[in-house]
Amino acid sequence: MNFFVIDSPLMRTLGKIGDIIGLNLLFVITSIPLFTIGTAISAMYTVTMKIVRGEDPAVIREYFRAYKRNFRPATICWAVLAAVAVLLFVDFRLIGVFEGTVRSAARILLGAVLGLWCLMFLYLFPYIARFENTVLQSMKNALMLSVAHLPSTVLMLMISGGLIVATLFTSRSFVIATILWVFVGFAAVAWVQSFLLVRIFSKYE
Repeated sequence: MNFFVIDSPLMRTLGKIGDIIGLNLLFVITSIPLFTIGTAISAMYTVTMKIVRGEDPAVIREYFRAYKRNFRPATICWAVLAAVAVLLFVDFRLIGVFEGTVRSAARILLGAVLGLWCLMFLYLFPYIARFENTVLQSMKNALMLSVAHLPSTVLMLMISGGLIVATLFTSRSFVIATILWVFVGFAAVAWVQSFLLVRIFSKYE
Protein backbone atom coordinates (compact mmCIF):
# COMPACT_ATOMS: atom_id res chain seq x y z
CA MET A 1 0.00 0.00 0.00
CA ASN A 2 3.04 2.26 0.33
CA PHE A 3 2.88 2.63 -3.44
CA PHE A 4 -0.23 4.76 -3.05
CA VAL A 5 1.11 7.16 -0.42
CA ILE A 6 1.01 10.70 -1.81
CA ASP A 7 4.82 11.09 -1.68
CA SER A 8 5.63 7.66 -3.09
CA PRO A 9 7.59 7.41 -6.36
CA LEU A 10 4.54 5.91 -8.09
CA MET A 11 2.23 8.77 -7.10
CA ARG A 12 4.83 11.40 -7.97
CA THR A 13 5.29 9.80 -11.38
CA LEU A 14 1.54 9.67 -11.98
CA GLY A 15 1.26 13.28 -10.87
CA LYS A 16 3.99 14.34 -13.29
CA ILE A 17 2.28 12.49 -16.16
CA GLY A 18 -0.97 14.24 -15.27
CA ASP A 19 0.82 17.61 -15.29
CA ILE A 20 2.29 16.90 -18.75
CA ILE A 21 -1.12 15.90 -20.15
CA GLY A 22 -2.82 18.94 -18.64
CA LEU A 23 -0.06 21.22 -19.91
CA ASN A 24 -0.33 19.76 -23.40
CA LEU A 25 -4.09 20.39 -23.51
CA LEU A 26 -3.53 23.98 -22.36
CA PHE A 27 -0.96 24.44 -25.13
CA VAL A 28 -3.25 23.01 -27.83
CA ILE A 29 -6.26 25.08 -26.76
CA THR A 30 -4.35 28.37 -26.49
CA SER A 31 -2.66 27.75 -29.87
CA ILE A 32 -5.97 27.55 -31.76
CA PRO A 33 -5.95 31.26 -32.74
CA LEU A 34 -2.61 30.48 -34.53
CA PHE A 35 -1.10 33.93 -33.89
CA THR A 36 -0.71 32.87 -30.23
CA ILE A 37 1.40 29.78 -30.98
CA GLY A 38 4.66 31.51 -30.04
CA THR A 39 3.23 32.69 -26.73
CA ALA A 40 1.85 29.21 -26.02
CA ILE A 41 5.24 27.61 -26.72
CA SER A 42 7.04 30.00 -24.38
CA ALA A 43 4.46 29.43 -21.63
CA MET A 44 4.74 25.66 -22.07
CA TYR A 45 8.54 25.78 -21.74
CA THR A 46 8.23 27.97 -18.66
CA VAL A 47 6.31 25.17 -16.96
CA THR A 48 8.41 22.25 -18.24
CA MET A 49 11.67 23.91 -17.19
CA LYS A 50 10.23 24.49 -13.72
CA ILE A 51 9.22 20.82 -13.57
CA VAL A 52 12.73 19.74 -14.59
CA ARG A 53 14.26 22.01 -11.93
CA GLY A 54 12.05 20.30 -9.35
CA GLU A 55 10.01 23.40 -8.50
CA ASP A 56 6.68 21.51 -8.66
CA PRO A 57 4.70 24.38 -10.28
CA ALA A 58 0.92 24.74 -10.26
CA VAL A 59 0.56 24.05 -13.97
CA ILE A 60 -2.53 26.12 -14.85
CA ARG A 61 -1.56 29.16 -12.78
CA GLU A 62 2.07 29.14 -13.90
CA TYR A 63 1.11 28.61 -17.54
CA PHE A 64 -1.22 31.59 -17.74
CA ARG A 65 1.14 33.78 -15.72
CA ALA A 66 3.91 33.06 -18.25
CA TYR A 67 1.42 33.40 -21.13
CA LYS A 68 0.53 36.92 -20.03
CA ARG A 69 4.13 37.92 -19.30
CA ASN A 70 5.55 36.67 -22.62
CA PHE A 71 2.64 37.59 -24.89
CA ARG A 72 4.17 40.64 -26.60
CA PRO A 73 7.74 39.41 -27.34
CA ALA A 74 6.66 35.85 -28.16
CA THR A 75 3.89 37.02 -30.50
CA ILE A 76 6.24 39.36 -32.38
CA CYS A 77 8.89 36.66 -32.70
CA TRP A 78 6.30 34.14 -33.89
CA ALA A 79 5.03 36.62 -36.51
CA VAL A 80 8.58 37.13 -37.83
CA LEU A 81 9.37 33.40 -37.96
CA ALA A 82 6.00 32.58 -39.55
CA ALA A 83 6.53 35.24 -42.23
CA VAL A 84 10.01 33.89 -43.01
CA ALA A 85 8.63 30.34 -43.17
CA VAL A 86 5.97 31.41 -45.69
CA LEU A 87 8.57 33.21 -47.82
CA LEU A 88 10.83 30.16 -47.75
CA PHE A 89 7.96 27.91 -48.83
CA VAL A 90 7.10 30.21 -51.73
CA ASP A 91 10.75 30.55 -52.76
CA PHE A 92 11.30 26.78 -52.74
CA ARG A 93 8.32 26.45 -55.08
CA LEU A 94 9.51 29.24 -57.37
CA ILE A 95 13.07 27.99 -57.89
CA GLY A 96 11.61 25.19 -59.98
CA VAL A 97 11.44 27.61 -62.91
CA PHE A 98 15.24 27.94 -62.92
CA GLU A 99 17.66 25.41 -64.34
CA GLY A 100 21.22 24.25 -63.84
CA THR A 101 23.63 26.20 -61.66
CA VAL A 102 21.16 28.92 -60.76
CA ARG A 103 18.67 26.44 -59.32
CA SER A 104 21.40 24.60 -57.38
CA ALA A 105 22.75 27.84 -55.93
CA ALA A 106 19.24 28.97 -54.98
CA ARG A 107 18.56 25.65 -53.24
CA ILE A 108 21.79 25.91 -51.24
CA LEU A 109 21.01 29.48 -50.21
CA LEU A 110 17.43 28.70 -49.20
CA GLY A 111 18.60 25.56 -47.42
CA ALA A 112 21.05 27.61 -45.37
CA VAL A 113 18.31 30.10 -44.45
CA LEU A 114 16.01 27.22 -43.50
CA GLY A 115 18.74 25.75 -41.31
CA LEU A 116 19.19 29.06 -39.48
CA TRP A 117 15.40 29.29 -39.10
CA CYS A 118 15.29 25.86 -37.45
CA LEU A 119 18.15 26.69 -35.09
CA MET A 120 16.50 29.94 -34.00
CA PHE A 121 13.08 28.33 -33.60
CA LEU A 122 14.55 25.62 -31.38
CA TYR A 123 15.89 28.07 -28.79
CA LEU A 124 13.91 31.30 -29.23
CA PHE A 125 10.72 30.57 -27.29
CA PRO A 126 12.46 28.68 -24.45
CA TYR A 127 14.82 31.67 -24.25
CA ILE A 128 11.87 34.07 -23.98
CA ALA A 129 10.44 31.80 -21.29
CA ARG A 130 13.61 32.13 -19.19
CA PHE A 131 15.10 35.56 -19.94
CA GLU A 132 13.80 39.10 -20.43
CA ASN A 133 15.28 40.91 -23.40
CA THR A 134 14.37 42.90 -26.50
CA VAL A 135 12.89 41.00 -29.42
CA LEU A 136 15.94 41.54 -31.62
CA GLN A 137 18.38 40.59 -28.87
CA SER A 138 16.34 37.49 -28.02
CA MET A 139 16.50 36.32 -31.63
CA LYS A 140 20.22 37.02 -31.81
CA ASN A 141 20.95 35.23 -28.53
CA ALA A 142 18.81 32.24 -29.50
CA LEU A 143 20.84 31.78 -32.68
CA MET A 144 24.13 32.20 -30.80
CA LEU A 145 23.10 29.64 -28.18
CA SER A 146 22.18 27.11 -30.85
CA VAL A 147 25.69 27.36 -32.31
CA ALA A 148 27.53 27.58 -28.97
CA HIS A 149 25.90 24.38 -27.73
CA LEU A 150 25.92 22.44 -30.99
CA PRO A 151 25.84 18.88 -29.54
CA SER A 152 22.68 19.66 -27.55
CA THR A 153 21.23 21.45 -30.57
CA VAL A 154 21.81 18.44 -32.80
CA LEU A 155 20.22 16.14 -30.21
CA MET A 156 17.13 18.35 -29.94
CA LEU A 157 16.89 18.55 -33.73
CA MET A 158 17.10 14.77 -33.94
CA ILE A 159 14.31 14.40 -31.37
CA SER A 160 12.01 16.87 -33.13
CA GLY A 161 12.90 15.76 -36.65
CA GLY A 162 12.58 12.07 -35.81
CA LEU A 163 9.11 12.57 -34.37
CA ILE A 164 8.00 14.58 -37.40
CA VAL A 165 9.24 11.85 -39.75
CA ALA A 166 7.52 9.19 -37.65
CA THR A 167 4.29 11.21 -37.75
CA LEU A 168 4.35 11.54 -41.54
CA PHE A 169 5.69 8.04 -42.26
CA THR A 170 2.35 6.45 -43.17
CA SER A 171 -1.29 7.48 -43.08
CA ARG A 172 -1.83 5.19 -40.09
CA SER A 173 1.13 6.63 -38.18
CA PHE A 174 -0.20 10.10 -38.95
CA VAL A 175 -3.57 9.34 -37.34
CA ILE A 176 -2.02 7.72 -34.26
CA ALA A 177 0.60 10.43 -33.88
CA THR A 178 -1.98 13.19 -34.25
CA ILE A 179 -3.93 11.78 -31.30
CA LEU A 180 -0.73 11.57 -29.25
CA TRP A 181 0.30 15.12 -30.18
CA VAL A 182 -3.10 16.48 -29.12
CA PHE A 183 -3.09 14.78 -25.72
CA VAL A 184 0.55 14.62 -24.66
CA GLY A 185 3.09 15.01 -27.47
CA PHE A 186 4.01 18.70 -27.46
CA ALA A 187 4.47 18.98 -23.71
CA ALA A 188 6.32 15.65 -23.55
CA VAL A 189 8.84 16.81 -26.15
CA ALA A 190 9.22 20.17 -24.36
CA TRP A 191 9.79 18.32 -21.08
CA VAL A 192 12.49 16.09 -22.57
CA GLN A 193 14.25 19.00 -24.26
CA SER A 194 14.00 21.06 -21.07
CA PHE A 195 16.60 18.79 -19.45
CA LEU A 196 19.09 20.09 -22.02
CA LEU A 197 17.80 23.67 -21.98
CA VAL A 198 17.95 24.02 -18.19
CA ARG A 199 21.57 22.88 -18.22
CA ILE A 200 22.42 25.33 -21.00
CA PHE A 201 20.57 28.32 -19.56
CA SER A 202 22.01 27.79 -16.08
CA LYS A 203 25.40 28.87 -17.43
CA TYR A 204 24.04 32.33 -18.27
CA GLU A 205 21.71 33.00 -15.34
